[in-house]
Amino acid sequence: MKPVIAVSAQTAISETKYYGEQRLTSLYDLYVRSITAAGGLPVVLAHSDPADAAALLDRFDGLVLPGGGDIDPVTYGEMPTADNLYGMRPEADLFEIALVREAASRGLPVLGICRGLQVINVAFGGTLHQDLPEHPQDFVGRAFAGHYRTNIEPDTRLHHVVGSREVVVNSLHHQGVKQVGNGLQVVATAADGVIEALEAQDPDWELLAVQWHPECLRTEHSASLFDWLATAAATRLTKVDVHLVFDAEQPVHGVESAAAS
Repeated sequence: MKPVIAVSAQTAISETKYYGEQRLTSLYDLYVRSITAAGGLPVVLAHSDPADAAALLDRFDGLVLPGGGDIDPVTYGEMPTADNLYGMRPEADLFEIALVREAASRGLPVLGICRGLQVINVAFGGTLHQDLPEHPQDFVGRAFAGHYRTNIEPDTRLHHVVGSREVVVNSLHHQGVKQVGNGLQVVATAADGVIEALEAQDPDWELLAVQWHPECLRTEHSASLFDWLATAAATRLTKVDVHLVFDAEQPVHGVESAAAS
């Protein structure tokens, strides 16, 4: 069996010809392809009631929290101060925070990407810089080619996963970690001091979160993050393995049997 990995959905607003403005539950295909290439089975998880997080995660072996819009500062005890906040979805914040906390309670492997790192940090009491105007941001040309270096702490989970103390990454964010959440540790920073990766202090919880977008990069260290998640998730496989068995003598409802033809 392949590990089944939940990926929290994104939402978008689309203006349709016949139905007017519609909200879409969606996910960039790059996440799907990256998980599939690593040997996982990705399932897009629509935002739901935070109280349902436990029941939902019963069905999965791993969790990815992808990039997306900004987290509502109210979620981490602040009022909005930056004038360029975008894509805030309080219902998504609360749902994903509930997913992270539930994943922690059961030791479910988690990979956080960009917004996902920020959600993880806020879930454990951390805060964010609402805007990093001087930090290099690449929203168009070099998203698919790393363009600045980040330093990785030695002997950390991230170090062992990527196999290097320094990697070249991209940057599609304007926010970042300010106060680190409880139970998390900083394992990578950019030259300007921006926190680029977090992981769990608990060595038994397979959690990694990076501020860059590895799904966009075609580098060995980026693929290794998804490989790590799929491998960690494969060690669980807690779901019932369901096999569908058909009686060859009985036709499937509505379909004539081969013998009858």
